[in-house]
Amino acid sequence: MSKAAKSSAKGKRAAPAPPRPVTTALDAAIDRALAEKRIVGTVVIMAEDGVITYHRAAGFADREAGAAMQPATWFRYASVTKAFTTVAALRLIAQGRLSPDDPVAEWLPEFTPNLVDGSPAAITVGDLMAHMAGLDYGFNQRADGSYAAAGVSDGISEREISLAENLRRIASVPIDITPGKDWRYSMGTDVLGAVIEAVTDSALPFAMADLVTGPLALDAAFSLPSKHNLAAAYADALPEPRLMEGVTRVQGLLPEGQAFAFDPERITDLAAFPSGGGGMAGTAEAAITLLETLRTGPFLGPELRAAAATDRAHFGAEGHPLRGPGYGHAWAGRSTSTPSNRARACRKAAWHGAGSMAIAGSSIPSANAASSL
Repeated sequence: MSKAAKSSAKGKRAAPAPPRPVTTALDAAIDRALAEKRIVGTVVIMAEDGVITYHRAAGFADREAGAAMQPATWFRYASVTKAFTTVAALRLIAQGRLSPDDPVAEWLPEFTPNLVDGSPAAITVGDLMAHMAGLDYGFNQRADGSYAAAGVSDGISEREISLAENLRRIASVPIDITPGKDWRYSMGTDVLGAVIEAVTDSALPFAMADLVTGPLALDAAFSLPSKHNLAAAYADALPEPRLMEGVTRVQGLLPEGQAFAFDPERITDLAAFPSGGGGMAGTAEAAITLLETLRTGPFLGPELRAAAATDRAHFGAEGHPLRGPGYGHAWAGRSTSTPSNRARACRKAAWHGAGSMAIAGSSIPSANAASSL
């Protein structure tokens, strides 16, 4: 990648300016959340037209150690990882090495899930990116659901199995949604990570470094050798967030009977399988830099960016199950699907991280968070 392209992807910094209503409001919201002990610490970045106009680190990265939050603190990305994996796939599409129309079975011949009637489920790469593959997440189900019964890992806790074994377990569960017909938030991005491994003939961490984090010079990775500069993980609790120790079940915003199982030690286990849907960590600035490649610049190109932002779900009047009316879902995450929403946020993508991070103005149900707006 050229220096010019790399520079354009990095968020440019505006000269210090007098406080504006939006920055004053951000400061007040952060101060209030810390004072009320709803969060332990945060890094918040706001960029406007590619220019970073607000960047603040506040609170603690590690409350127990008394370590202050820093702009360069790393966070467990959880589902924000999906943005990185999707951009890696888009890079392969741009290079002509992968197509969204490719059957997943072409790249993963052993990944052979069936529909509930026993017929083969025909899943494409595009279905994986748009969450239209008919797959699921264990935390979408009750504790005795089919994914739990099959031992499927959501990619943010279990460390003992391989990616290939996890895909085998996913494929063992019959699919109750015809691929390409309906939307459901799922482990499709984990399967997409395995497709990237097959296309590149390399492990996902190396492929990610070659395709995305290396060319963009991003501080983000699938594993860390130590917790140095890594924010501690906390779960919501009263009167203040509690430090996660070992695998921790957190309900968050999920319905009663459902929960995330989150292992804060997973990111430092070099043997943990690379989860394309939830296994990375990195800085807030790395996340917003990645998001900028989906908005503009030469990293992906205008035609591919437009395709990545095109609504694939077509929810209709009821709207996005997680976002409401006026929103669809594209390869690049949530998309705007009505003229009024497009006027407010043209081709805006968004990811939530169930663990500790959100980008593109998403709310964060965690107690130590980074946010890039």
